[in-house]
Amino acid sequence: MSFPLRQYSPLDVMLGRQGADDFPQHPRRFLAQGDSWFSFGSANPTLTGNMMDGMAFEKDSCVVNCAHPGDVLHHMVDKRREPLFANLLFGPMAWRWDAILLSPGGNDLIDFIRVPFVDGQGLPVPPFLRALLTPEERGGDPDRASSYVSEQGWETFMQHITPQFQEFIAMRDSPDSQSQGVPIFVHTYDFITPRDAGAGAGSGPWLFPALQAYEVPQAVWLALTRLFLSRLTGLMRGMNLPNFQVVDTQGTLVPADLGSTGDDHDWANEIHPNPGGYAKLGAVFAAGIEALMP
Repeated sequence: MSFPLRQYSPLDVMLGRQGADDFPQHPRRFLAQGDSWFSFGSANPTLTGNMMDGMAFEKDSCVVNCAHPGDVLHHMVDKRREPLFANLLFGPMAWRWDAILLSPGGNDLIDFIRVPFVDGQGLPVPPFLRALLTPEERGGDPDRASSYVSEQGWETFMQHITPQFQEFIAMRDSPDSQSQGVPIFVHTYDFITPRDAGAGAGSGPWLFPALQAYEVPQAVWLALTRLFLSRLTGLMRGMNLPNFQVVDTQGTLVPADLGSTGDDHDWANEIHPNPGGYAKLGAVFAAGIEALMP
């Protein structure tokens, strides 16, 4: 028998509304933080949903979900920007959580890939501040995805994002935390197809215009995004943070086709899965958590 994961918003739990008065009765309680892959709204709640929708456990479990669409790691660890999460972790409303679920780094990576080679004042952006090389800067085999990557920029990205993960661990283990040392579970991001498929209302596409601006041949788009997302997975796995568990969900979804412009296979738009895709990811993530829970 499995129990679907019950989701609560932080304010519902704090104020005891919307049925959240039964929150303490769940045998297993998670606290979640992250981006649109976790958040209630996502880019379009009627078309996308979130990974929590596909999660179920052997024990009756619930999650208080503090995630926001578009969130990046340095916002997640900012107590002023995320007061509800901080309150539930080490504030007056804190609990001893069984685990913390985190959806991290996807927006950080996408934002970095989108950094242009010329800024808003018309000045060139140096390679160490961007992910991609201009046509004039490239060398090596044009059929290899790595030929389009600014390795200086990737080093900058790692130096920026690694302290954010470390700060998240420090928040969990702070003297005021009720959840010192509990496991943090993170998922990996499945492989995105750059395509002209936004989420509506002027949101997206994200990678498609960036690769066009850098004149990256379409023949290497899939390999290039796969390279970046695999590197993000490797970065998270290689940090060796205490009780920081990486559940690999990469390769779960059927990638969207190049040239598609709407819902395709497991994807609602360029960077967000559709409800069926999220259900697949949630099932894999939940199974990984179940296998690693103390």
